Amino acid sequence: MTELTANSKLAIPRFRLGIRQKVLLVLLTVLLTALSVSSWFALREERANLLQEIDQRGSYIGRFVAKSMAYSVVGYDYHTIQLLLDELTSSAEIDYAKVANVKGSAMGESGTASLGISVEQAANEGLVMFTNVIEIDNEAVGTLYLGLSTEHILSRLESQKYTLLKREALIILLIALGEFLALSYIIVRPVGKIANFLQQNIDKEGQLTGNIPLVSNDEFGQLAYQFNSLSKQLNHANDKLHSKIESADRRLLETNQQLKQLNDEFRLLSITDPLTGLFNRRHFDELMETEVSMSNRHGDPNSILLIDIDFFKAINDTYGHYVGDVVLKSLTRTLQDNIRHTDAICRIGGEEFAILCKRADKEGAMELAEKLRAIIESTPMLPESDDELLITISVGVASVPGNNGKTTPKQLYKDVDTALYYSKNNGRNLVTHVSDLHHETPEE
Repeated sequence: MTELTANSKLAIPRFRLGIRQKVLLVLLTVLLTALSVSSWFALREERANLLQEIDQRGSYIGRFVAKSMAYSVVGYDYHTIQLLLDELTSSAEIDYAKVANVKGSAMGESGTASLGISVEQAANEGLVMFTNVIEIDNEAVGTLYLGLSTEHILSRLESQKYTLLKREALIILLIALGEFLALSYIIVRPVGKIANFLQQNIDKEGQLTGNIPLVSNDEFGQLAYQFNSLSKQLNHANDKLHSKIESADRRLLETNQQLKQLNDEFRLLSITDPLTGLFNRRHFDELMETEVSMSNRHGDPNSILLIDIDFFKAINDTYGHYVGDVVLKSLTRTLQDNIRHTDAICRIGGEEFAILCKRADKEGAMELAEKLRAIIESTPMLPESDDELLITISVGVASVPGNNGKTTPKQLYKDVDTALYYSKNNGRNLVTHVSDLHHETPEE
């Protein structure tokens, strides 16, 4: 028993470092130091890239949102502006958004942490601020302020730091193990050839552009042969897949374009009068709702012109309905040629037309109505005929805000209809503003 114990003690080997172990320790130390320095530079570069990304993204979002809000700002659509700002700040990137008109008055503001503070205070709270001028036809109508939070950027950078450290630790272990096993020339040389080939012969689409130049009867030769065969098959399959994807993308794009075109055509048909090409009564009611609401909210003037062709039934009875249609089309062209580009003209029905004069008070609307009445009175309605058919029109005018303050679209239409009937019952070929009637009741 004693002899066995003594022999057992003599059989215990002493721990010592051989050449391979020493090489491995030196290699691990060098790799750890090199990769640590590389990680530090990589993190700095990633931080710079992230900050550049937020700057580019903020500029792009600012330009896109400013362009999208232009008509809402010029139309004083506070509700739409606020909805857009709330939608922006609901994302994790944008923490503050504000829209101001050209006078500097806020038209909308949103942001969970920065609501109610100034733009300067928002910038001091660590937000990256972007300012974009809101323009229409190269004319400034307001300013958009966006504040992008850097919290998610920093958290993303922190997460990437730990991921990078883990990845590099794994890389260190794999490289050390690979170098430890590949000490011989037989292993290093073929691996180097394969690595160099893969590094230099892969195109932008990730496909190999040639074959691995390694011919031998060992395992590396067989590996190169199998890899070359598989590479050809993968490249061929990849080409076919790309071709199918491109074809599907084209068909999908064409289908989407066709659907969009159909939707636009259906929308246009639903709001267009088929004879004259003008907006119809449905679109006129929508415009009335919008513009009267804006006038009641902001006090901006708007006026309505209601036009009726005098004795149009006699034209149909005398010349026929075809000539009546020609008269309607000629009148449409005359009206379009003599209104402002901001005015909207609609055919209400039959021989009645309505013109919505945006930002026009009573004086401006009356001036336009008299101009149209005089021009139409002297303009032949059958330009391609020897018969100089002349017509006259009766016009009713109403404006908002009116004498009674806020009004409704229904009341405004009732007022302009009252003014029109006054013109028709008092000689026709006449322009009447409802405020000049002094509450007179027109004859039925």
